[in-house]
Amino acid sequence: MKRELTREELKTLFLETIKEAGFDWEEIKARQAKYEEQQTNWFGRVVSGLSGRKEEEKKGLVVARVIRALASAKGDADRALEWAKKIWGAEDAAVKALSAGDAAAGGFLVRPEVSSEIIELLRPASVIRRLNPTVMPMDTGSLSVSKLTGGATAGYVGENGIIATTQLATGMLNLVWKKLAAIVPISNDLLRFASPQADQTVRDDLVAAMAQREDLAFIRGDGLSATPKGLRNWTPAANQLLVNATVNLANVTVDLGRLVVQLMQSDVRMLRPGWMMSPRTWNFLMTIRDGNGNFAFRPEMLGGTLWGWPFGVTTQIPNNLAVTGTNESEIYLVDFADAVIGESSEIIIDASPNAAYVDSATSQVVAAFSQDQTVVRAIARHDFGMRHDASVAVLTDVDWV
Repeated sequence: MKRELTREELKTLFLETIKEAGFDWEEIKARQAKYEEQQTNWFGRVVSGLSGRKEEEKKGLVVARVIRALASAKGDADRALEWAKKIWGAEDAAVKALSAGDAAAGGFLVRPEVSSEIIELLRPASVIRRLNPTVMPMDTGSLSVSKLTGGATAGYVGENGIIATTQLATGMLNLVWKKLAAIVPISNDLLRFASPQADQTVRDDLVAAMAQREDLAFIRGDGLSATPKGLRNWTPAANQLLVNATVNLANVTVDLGRLVVQLMQSDVRMLRPGWMMSPRTWNFLMTIRDGNGNFAFRPEMLGGTLWGWPFGVTTQIPNNLAVTGTNESEIYLVDFADAVIGESSEIIIDASPNAAYVDSATSQVVAAFSQDQTVVRAIARHDFGMRHDASVAVLTDVDWV
């Protein structure tokens, strides 16, 4: 006579069968739970990555829309506000920014909560910012940062001896606004399209223009003619090291080590060290091999570090310097914890369909009206300095190719 097994009898039979087959049921359950967790985490990581990418794409689009509205209204803030309401609606963030901002003489002051998105986007676009310097607000036009120029000393004394008194030596790093004006010509055809892609194009052009000129100033600026004083001119003479004239792996390794030792011998804290080099130097380090044909630095550099510290590659470090020869470059090693950017939290935007600008590729003056373009000018105010000069070292005359 047949009968149906109860739930408990079926479970017991199943477990006995699993056991006779040589499996551990508890282990199977643990593996299943781990598998399900991995699937959940994988899905979560994908969703999180997509969400993060979308948020990154949105950053700076408010400023881009403000620019497009001003350009379409030929710099008239009131007309720009009405145009933005018509295109994007009264609740759009760009409309609110236009409503809350200050306009004067065809310009528009982009408030901190909006312009901060542009500053954040500058971080990956600018080599200096990407290497994590210290950034301080400087909304009043100047900033004074105290620093130690000499330390107290100690010494041994005999019984009843007089203890010599010493005193800390201090100084000030004084930063003063330098005005960076980025010129971005925009096709009027592009301005006529109200699409996210057009907004991104405007935003990316603005960020690229600012990052390129800012990096040049922060790296090699001479501090004259209303420009910041860059790393090259903050470097003390003792930290300017001449490269070995014979180019081989042994000498290259020694020269990189000399930069490290120079900072350490100056008691630099090495909190956030970073390298900077030109693309030509980067390519040399990526391709140089040892005597067995193995890449010397490539495996580590593919991960974004050299000797364990991040590096930046920029065309703002020239390859055509002529010191002892021709076509020479430089390599920088900097503790970016001592590199200070003082900056205003606001950006000024101007737009004109009648302006002229110099084409950087041809050095020719271009009239925007004849090209059916609108010229946008973004003004940022900042300065750059080193709290300790000894925290930057430069290897000069680098002709590694």
